[in-house]
Amino acid sequence: MKRFNTIVWASTVSLVLVACSDATEPDEFIDRLNFDVAMVAADGLLDDLSTISQWFSFGSGASLAPQITRSRVVEYFDGAGNLQEAYDELTTASMHIVSEMSGEFTRENWSATIVRTRDIIITGLEGEETSRTANGSGTGEVTRSRHLDDGGTRSYDMSGTSTIQDLVHGVPREDNPWPLSGTITREMTVKIVNGPNGDQTVERTAIVTFNGTQFVTMTVNGESFEVDLSARSGKHPFRRKQGK
Repeated sequence: MKRFNTIVWASTVSLVLVACSDATEPDEFIDRLNFDVAMVAADGLLDDLSTISQWFSFGSGASLAPQITRSRVVEYFDGAGNLQEAYDELTTASMHIVSEMSGEFTRENWSATIVRTRDIIITGLEGEETSRTANGSGTGEVTRSRHLDDGGTRSYDMSGTSTIQDLVHGVPREDNPWPLSGTITREMTVKIVNGPNGDQTVERTAIVTFNGTQFVTMTVNGESFEVDLSARSGKHPFRRKQGK
């Protein structure tokens, strides 16, 4: 039987800038770098929630584009930690999900090839529960992350891990569409090649805190962005918050 442990989802992402045009001033470059990091983090966030929400509601999840593939293994446990053959709505206390996805992702002014893995534990399932909680860990590789705007084209390769901690979702899900609380954190190491200051390594931390609504705040090294959790596939999922 697979051992059942509570896992904290830690997230570190490494990005290597392989091309950058036009953005030559250091302040302008860093400003756009924060925006690019937010784009990658927001897309990862939406994919995290898509993966988790399937198991909060025990549905089949959103349909996948032809260029996306997914695989997963799910195990169920009772209150004593014993492995069960199948989910039971009264006696199943937790589930352990290991998943992997890969494929081409495209949103407005951004595209990338991505591989993500996740190891998630969902608790609070036993009996007539009113909420469920997810914790877990994940890894990811993002290649050819291409960002387009008025300042030109910027391309990155990225790899690392991400962190989901105490993500609480109300039950039933149809009455509670958005996470009530919890955080997702990504610690990012950005390796810049031929930037305005030459080759350098820059650290970035992206943190999302949930509040029960579809609009949540993401901070990238203190700069705030508003993420729309209802953003459809292919649409831009965030914007800078007013006051920037």
